[in-house]
Amino acid sequence: MIALQSNLMFWTIVSFGILVLLLGKFGFGPLVQILEARERKIRESIEQAERAREEAERLLKEYEDKLAEAKVEAQKLLAEGKQLGESLRAEIIAKSEEEAKRMIAKAEEQIERDVEQAIKELRAEVANLSLEVAAKVIEKELDEKAHAQLIEKYLSEVGRI
Repeated sequence: MIALQSNLMFWTIVSFGILVLLLGKFGFGPLVQILEARERKIRESIEQAERAREEAERLLKEYEDKLAEAKVEAQKLLAEGKQLGESLRAEIIAKSEEEAKRMIAKAEEQIERDVEQAIKELRAEVANLSLEVAAKVIEKELDEKAHAQLIEKYLSEVGRI
């Protein structure tokens, strides 16, 4: 059996107590400080990560808002461009129609002038032919005044026809 020696037991308890006191004074204090520092560092890292996450969420929200605004602006610009294109198209069509009408009117005026010119030339030719025919029928030469009267009479008859 194991015999208890009181002397040895006393010094073992004393040694153990001194060891606990020394560890308490020099060992546990720094160890606790290291653990507290580690805990503080971990807590700060978690808080910093939380702030970074919140900042990332805020930036993501801003980005999504700006993206939505950009889409709206792009659609607005597209609609404005389409409207401008339509108005330019309508304006070009209107100008083209106006130009066509002006050209048609100009062509009609030219045709009218050409017809009037042709009628004048035809009247002059008819007057000359009728004068020649009348001169041959009458077989005499007309004087200037009689010639003019004869032309006027014939022209007025041709004008009625």
